Amino acid sequence: MIFSPQQIKFEFLSYLKEFGARPEEWRIGVADDAERALFADNEVDRAHDIWLWKPALSATAARIVLSYFAERHGIAPARYEAGTTARHVFLFKRQGPAGQGAAG
Repeated sequence: MIFSPQQIKFEFLSYLKEFGARPEEWRIGVADDAERALFADNEVDRAHDIWLWKPALSATAARIVLSYFAERHGIAPARYEAGTTARHVFLFKRQGPAGQGAAG
C-alpha cells in the first residue's frame, strides 16, 4: 500500500501527539530502503525506540512530507542516503536504554 502526503502527515502527527511532540526528540528522513535507514544507518532499536515508515506515492510526495516536518515542526533530518527516486518516509524517536531521548 502507498500513501499520499496528507495520509503520511496525519499518521506521523498522530505519533508525535501520542509519544511526545518535542521536535528535538524526533528525526525524519526519506530513503530508498527505510528499514536500512532506520535500523542500520540510524541504529534505531526495534524493540525500544518509537519508529514508523510509510511508502509515499512518489519521491516528490515523500519530499513534501519531509519538508513539512522539517520546516513547520522543526524536526531535524536523520542520517540517510536518498536517491532521486526515494519515496519511503521514516520517523523515529529514541526511547531505548542506549538513547533515552537522544535522537540522531
